[in-house]
Amino acid sequence: MASELEELKGKADELARCASDRPEGVRAHLLAERLAAGRFLVAVVGEFKRGKSTLVNALVADAVLPTGVLPLTAVATELVFGEPATAVEFLDGRIEAISRDQIASYVTEAGNPGNGRGVDRVEVRGSWGLLEPSVVLVDTPGLDSLYEHNTVAGRAALLDADGAVIVLSADAPLSQQELDLVQLLRDRRSPTFFVLNKADHLRPDELAEVRKFVVQTISAILGVEVKVFAIDARGALGVATGQSEQSEGMEFGSFLAEIARFISDDLVSARAASARNELARLGSALSDAVAIERAARKLTDDDLGLLVERFANEATRQRQGFEDDRTLLARDAAGLMDDIGEELAKFATSAPPEHDGALRAVAAAASRSGLLDDLRDTVRAAVEASFDGLRHTELAEVECRWIPLAETFRRRVQARVDAARQAAVDLFDVPLPRSEVPQIAQQRDRFSFLFVRVGSTTEPLSRAASRVTPGRWARRRALARARAELASEFDKHAGRARWDLAQRLEAARLELEEAMRLELEGSIDAITQAGQRARQWRNRAEKDREHDEVDATDLERLGVELAALGGTGR
Repeated sequence: MASELEELKGKADELARCASDRPEGVRAHLLAERLAAGRFLVAVVGEFKRGKSTLVNALVADAVLPTGVLPLTAVATELVFGEPATAVEFLDGRIEAISRDQIASYVTEAGNPGNGRGVDRVEVRGSWGLLEPSVVLVDTPGLDSLYEHNTVAGRAALLDADGAVIVLSADAPLSQQELDLVQLLRDRRSPTFFVLNKADHLRPDELAEVRKFVVQTISAILGVEVKVFAIDARGALGVATGQSEQSEGMEFGSFLAEIARFISDDLVSARAASARNELARLGSALSDAVAIERAARKLTDDDLGLLVERFANEATRQRQGFEDDRTLLARDAAGLMDDIGEELAKFATSAPPEHDGALRAVAAAASRSGLLDDLRDTVRAAVEASFDGLRHTELAEVECRWIPLAETFRRRVQARVDAARQAAVDLFDVPLPRSEVPQIAQQRDRFSFLFVRVGSTTEPLSRAASRVTPGRWARRRALARARAELASEFDKHAGRARWDLAQRLEAARLELEEAMRLELEGSIDAITQAGQRARQWRNRAEKDREHDEVDATDLERLGVELAALGGTGR
């Protein structure tokens, strides 16, 4: 797969070189740069003392990174496939080669307290098969380290990565820092893996209980069901390096297989498929442009000028129509959010009475000393359970209703692209195959949203009042306040849910509009420039015209070759 990426980069370089003064060449150059980077970042993230460095070592079956019981990683350390070598890159741009046994002096808090040495990153190369297709495994600083710079660096590494591994600890799962980290993942489209390290510290029944809690909590926040691997990274490393035969790392083998599958099937393959498709589209566009140029060269100056003007008028009409399409999409999206807002408001009003029986039962049965806590827990449980169920139904409804709106917009843009190309066919009398606007990607995570975790919901239930008033009156008063607080919490969470979902829907709409605008403008610009090139060709000397004709033939051949990368070539 790595060799395929190199081959695709070579084709992109060739197109960029041969068509350097054309829009297809410019886009090919940008594609070649992306492929040349050849780095797929997979970040290993978590709090300190979770065993991140040990896990990284186990993944590559090599005890290359320092490990220990104290907060160790002070700066990001990157493991890359290649000839064995280690280098430190400093914040001022300097790069210094070091030996492996010096790594701790640069990446740990003990060796480099507060990153006083000004290290940006440390890169370690080695012959690790898992990383062979240009994958960079990043061991990040601890999120909850005592050192604030670690937290910032760890979060940045997570957001920049193509994939992420979140390391939790079975003996202390899901701190507030880790919950905040999971919330950051809501907007990431890249895959994330969750491991519960130190699982060997718990009995099987304890591990099952902890895993269930972690899965339910993370799934509720992200809006999708997640899988959590229970592992023993230290035991897995011992087996991998031949130092131990006592442990198989529990589910480490399954986790390693899933990471390897992700790298080979998803990460690298996805980038190769994307590059193939982009090159195919550029090849098709190049072939079309050359065909129009050749047809236009046969026209007189006056006829060519007239046709170019007519096409410019048609392009203006389609651009204006696109703005109308955008207005319709914005209207439809706003209507969708109005409907969802009304549904949420109705839910916030109708749902609280359904829990009144539970509140009355608690108010009647709870001990006087535990009355407020029991009512508070009941309110919290009611809100969490109700909104957890609503989250799935509303998410499904928004997704089902948004996709047709987006697809309608795409079809309108397709019609405008078709109209622009048909105008070129009619004006220049040249056959142009249909250019297909990409289909809408149905990505569920685009619309997942978080209902804010319920905090101290029943604070108005005064403990002092329950101690100085008659028991029955105190229970009635506490019940009334619990009802009011329940209604308030439902209303508050419904409002937050609507706002959050509206923001995500708006972002999806703007992203779709920009993608479709580029499709329309790309088609118009290719045809416009083809006409302009034909006019310039007519003003060139005869020998230059002959040379241009040879170039056109070569470009046409290259365009056909690249178009074939897409299967049908269109």
